[in-house]
Amino acid sequence: MTTSTQFVAQLQKDNEALFEASKMNVKAYFESKDNSMEALVEHFTGRMVNERMNMVEISRQVANMPADADPIELQNLSKQAMDEAIHFRMVKECIEKITGKELNVAEAMAAEAAKPTAKGADLLAAYEADSDEAALAVYQIVAEGRAAAVWSQMAETIEDSFIAKSYAKIAKDEGFHSTIGAMKLESIATTPAVQARVLDIVDGMRKDLFDVSCANTVEAAGSRELVNAAYGW
Repeated sequence: MTTSTQFVAQLQKDNEALFEASKMNVKAYFESKDNSMEALVEHFTGRMVNERMNMVEISRQVANMPADADPIELQNLSKQAMDEAIHFRMVKECIEKITGKELNVAEAMAAEAAKPTAKGADLLAAYEADSDEAALAVYQIVAEGRAAAVWSQMAETIEDSFIAKSYAKIAKDEGFHSTIGAMKLESIATTPAVQARVLDIVDGMRKDLFDVSCANTVEAAGSRELVNAAYGW
């Protein structure tokens, strides 16, 4: 039987096609847009709201953890919740740098709700991660890992040094969040049955996240072919 360590290592390797396709889409998006103030604000508002959604959902996970929860897991998830709160603030500051004025967060979030963009954080509810530790771990390792790749690509592509520096910091944090998922999966994916179930969740989530990538940016030439070849879609 494949050990849980081997299983997680292979899963991480197999995620690379999704991550690379998402980076291709982000790069194409920012290189094809005129990067007008309105376009940037609209795009970054969606990312700001997504970080806040992650903050809320991970905080709920922490609040609902049982009394006998692993203290290290509790600590790591608490750190992630704080990270997401910091990211929310950092993206808000990037928007304010673009516009030159303070952002009315309540208005921005209401506008986003009225014209919602696709958000990775929606998958937490869609896969019932609040009550399913395997789904939460998959979200961490796949969605947060993809987020690390996407924020890193934005940091490389966006010319504004303030935004680039902020987004590089966010990318680093998202990489840690993915590691939290990897650690959890190693502890629970110890049987063929659990591993099979995890792979079923992973396949669906990869598809959903590629759709999120295309909806939020553009479908770059070759990106769909990359994921289709990797995952047999």
